[in-house]
Amino acid sequence: DAKGSQERVSGRIRTLLRRAKELGVAVHFDMEQYSYKDLTIAILKELLMEEEFCNRTDIGVTIQAYLRDSGKDLQGIIDWAKLRGYPVTVRLVKGAYWDQESITALQNDWPQPVFNDKPETDANFEQLTQMMLENHQYIYSAIGSHNVRSQARAIAIAEELKVPQRCFEMQVLYGMGDQIAKALVDKGYRIRVYCPYGDLLPGMAYLIRRLLENTANSSFLRQSSENVPVEELLAPPTTNGKTTIHDIVKPVFPNAADSDYADAAQREQAFNAIAQARLELGKTYLPLIDGEYIQTEQIVDSVNPSNPKEVVGKIGLMSVEQAEQAIKAAKAAFPSWRKTPVTERAGILRKAAELMEKRRHELSAWMVLEVGKPLNQCNAEVSEAIDFCRYYADEMERLDQGYKYDVAGETDRYYYQPRGISLVISPWNFPLAIPTGMTVSSLVTGNCTLLKPAEVSSVIASKIAEILVEAGFPKGVFQFVPGKGSTVGDFMVKHPDVNSITFTGSQEVGCQIYAEAAILRPGQKHLKRVIAEMGGKNAIIVDESSDLDQAVAGVVYSAFGYSGQKCSACSRVVVLAPIYDAFVNRLVEATRSLNIGDAEKPSTQVGPVIDAKAQKRIKEYIEQGKQEAEVAIEMTAPDDGYFVGPVIFQDVSPTATIAQEEIFGPVLAVMKAQSFSEALEIANGTNFALTGGLYSRTPSHIEQAKAEFEVGNLYINRGITGAIVSRQPFGGFKLSGVGSKAGGPDYLLQFLEPRTITENVQRQGFAPIEGVQ
Repeated sequence: DAKGSQERVSGRIRTLLRRAKELGVAVHFDMEQYSYKDLTIAILKELLMEEEFCNRTDIGVTIQAYLRDSGKDLQGIIDWAKLRGYPVTVRLVKGAYWDQESITALQNDWPQPVFNDKPETDANFEQLTQMMLENHQYIYSAIGSHNVRSQARAIAIAEELKVPQRCFEMQVLYGMGDQIAKALVDKGYRIRVYCPYGDLLPGMAYLIRRLLENTANSSFLRQSSENVPVEELLAPPTTNGKTTIHDIVKPVFPNAADSDYADAAQREQAFNAIAQARLELGKTYLPLIDGEYIQTEQIVDSVNPSNPKEVVGKIGLMSVEQAEQAIKAAKAAFPSWRKTPVTERAGILRKAAELMEKRRHELSAWMVLEVGKPLNQCNAEVSEAIDFCRYYADEMERLDQGYKYDVAGETDRYYYQPRGISLVISPWNFPLAIPTGMTVSSLVTGNCTLLKPAEVSSVIASKIAEILVEAGFPKGVFQFVPGKGSTVGDFMVKHPDVNSITFTGSQEVGCQIYAEAAILRPGQKHLKRVIAEMGGKNAIIVDESSDLDQAVAGVVYSAFGYSGQKCSACSRVVVLAPIYDAFVNRLVEATRSLNIGDAEKPSTQVGPVIDAKAQKRIKEYIEQGKQEAEVAIEMTAPDDGYFVGPVIFQDVSPTATIAQEEIFGPVLAVMKAQSFSEALEIANGTNFALTGGLYSRTPSHIEQAKAEFEVGNLYINRGITGAIVSRQPFGGFKLSGVGSKAGGPDYLLQFLEPRTITENVQRQGFAPIEGVQ
């Protein structure tokens, strides 16, 4: 939300600048994360043009030389300073977050914003120094470096350009550049020594980061202490400037890249897609049976949870008779589809992935409107759907090779074949990724597949159907079968021709499906296979050695992202006693800062819950919680729409209802543990075993959690939602579900039957049969 951020941040900066003027102190704006850089510079440029601040010269901004676009940024600041007419300070540094920026780029498959090699940064630093000193009339230069070559180069440029010494200064960190500072002072140059100020632990973290930076193999300080020849230390940096981290680190599976909404152009594309989707609201979406869209007697509205008066689409719900027709079509298509070469099937999946990538912003827009999911989380879901298509295509080609166990005189081969007709019953909370993953995994393994989506997300499911048909799945092989779960869904689950059922949803419905599928029906010649993911009651443990800044941010996002409507969401946090009060206080304040509102607004962090039924159920749990524990914070929410404000309960008993039952909403229970073993006992003390998290810097605690934390997905020192295909195959055990992990190497096996074929190949003669090849 660039506009909203600018308005809120500008007001705070005005207050800061006014107070600084009263105290007679300068204010300098540093740079941290790359994602905020453009917005930070834009805010300062606009603010410092206001009449109240346009003549202030005691304000500065930082340029980081390790950024590939730092030259463009610096030129922009110089041009702006010329228009402004009053100089500002520009502080030039190398940059301190190379690893963070590079890892972020790797994890998100984004371009690397920083130079990959240290000499590239050094060379760029010298070029930027030249630009700054050439424009000393418009900016005051502050050259921050512990590299003698970099500082000497700055002095040489200043002398050549005859820049007055009052127009620039050198900067070093206290305790790390004392010798160079003294030498520069002796030469008559201005020196500013800077150091962190504040509480001890954050200060120590800063100093440790600087120590790691300055003791790296590529660091000038490290090299100068190891008797590297002076000529080598002072040699000009050499580089090609073309390598990136992506050239060096190759992922096992290349995931789709999310859109980067720090980029204004990509934000605009997303907003335009929402506007375009709005022009199509209220259309009717019908079932797809045997390649044809069919009319239905029953039509229901799918509405916008942020504004229930707004109809997103009208959904045609099929009848039991039409469901029978769909199953017959699947049965007729199966003999041909099972024989379709795997390479052809996999090619259709890859085509579907391409189509999803082209329609990325459109698909995100429909999720915003139909299920009330904030935009940035919709974008990640599109990537997951694309990944499922590509990953399962790769996996099926791997499995198609089979296994050879031949011995002398005998071939022993192990192959896989499809099971038959597959029914997919998908949820509304991940309305694109989960149904896509469950459906394409069934299809690529050679099964004819029926997709029955949740009613409230059927518009999005119809978009999946459009894409799969356009990608090339033949009629009868894939069918889109929206219908009432209690009638049509129940009929298809019990149908004797259905071989496999893949379900994601509530424990109650999942267990009912499991029980019904176990009954052998008349005419049924197989046992049905059920793959069911049924939720969780997920806990994060925070011990006394944890980084509380990291832990609070991770818990807040894991608990309240998409209003807690994720099976992986954090609904319990178990905190060790020594830090309990401090953690709760910080957790409450962090939660208080969340923006609650319409999912369509870019500032929204907590949107609506899915429907009135969910809203009522969550509010009942909140009332139950008030009988069991103390409310730490209960945030208000808009009256229009299906909104529930985040609620945190503290001092919750591990056996309380709100600590045991899945609420599926923005409700968090905080519990205290006296020891780490007790914390694990509390975390494991439910019927679920889906996701869990640990924030700790104690190796023994981390190892104990790895061994004893009963969850399918354990996340350490990070949030517990947002599993990525191939990297973090997703699924749990106990009552969280049955079946292998989605997005993992075993998932496709659930849709296949293995066969062993053994042939005696010793010489047996040749006895041809007439007319037989």
